Amino acid sequence: MYDDSVHESFGPVYVRPDNPPCPDCGCCTTVLCAQGRASVRECSGHVDDDELIERVTGCPCSAESTRGTLSWRAAMIRAVTFATEKPLRRELEGLLTRIAEGDPFDDSRDLLPKLAVRRYVYWRPGREPVVSDFGWAYIRARWGAGRIDAPVTVRSVDVAARTAQALVSAFSADQLVTVPLDQVVNSRTGLTLEAFGDTLYAEVNADARTADDVVLTKVRNPSLPAQFKPGGYVTRAVLRDDVR
Repeated sequence: MYDDSVHESFGPVYVRPDNPPCPDCGCCTTVLCAQGRASVRECSGHVDDDELIERVTGCPCSAESTRGTLSWRAAMIRAVTFATEKPLRRELEGLLTRIAEGDPFDDSRDLLPKLAVRRYVYWRPGREPVVSDFGWAYIRARWGAGRIDAPVTVRSVDVAARTAQALVSAFSADQLVTVPLDQVVNSRTGLTLEAFGDTLYAEVNADARTADDVVLTKVRNPSLPAQFKPGGYVTRAVLRDDVR
């Protein structure tokens, strides 16, 4: 017979098992780093506890400063877009190029914070500032061999990583380039996750040294109706964490 004279004051306790720690950092789990790498919000944008946010901020697995993360790719696009559409003032550009070339810049040192806030330069402990990947992307977009209009064919997508593999023939006839998924699959290009093989056009740096250094801007779909082509409507890439 069941004795109901004694009642528990609480029900069963369900404990969610901990996710395994990330093997590549000492601050996150594998699940969190997978989310952070695939998001411009990085790892810190996927936790809501103040203590956890402080702990995972700057995680190298998702940081903007780590080559290949989605946040890094977004910053590369941003630097090139500024270089081609809204360049720095002459004195700031002069300072950036002097740092890049190793020339003295003491007379312009007070302008360094303006470059640092854009993350075009950074400091190594005990050393002078050096040009970052984003600073070099800016410099090459301004004074490199030039950006050209070129076809871009999406070959595959990785929804979990929020990236697409694309063939940019002006760069290579067979080497694929990784681009943010939302840059090519969106309402402005008209491509969906299933629409592979279609050809888009974009401005590209065909003289890039590596596939990672290829940066697409002004992505557009020439097959869209004419009324959707003018201006930035289909040419301005917008990075999001989802495809609408």
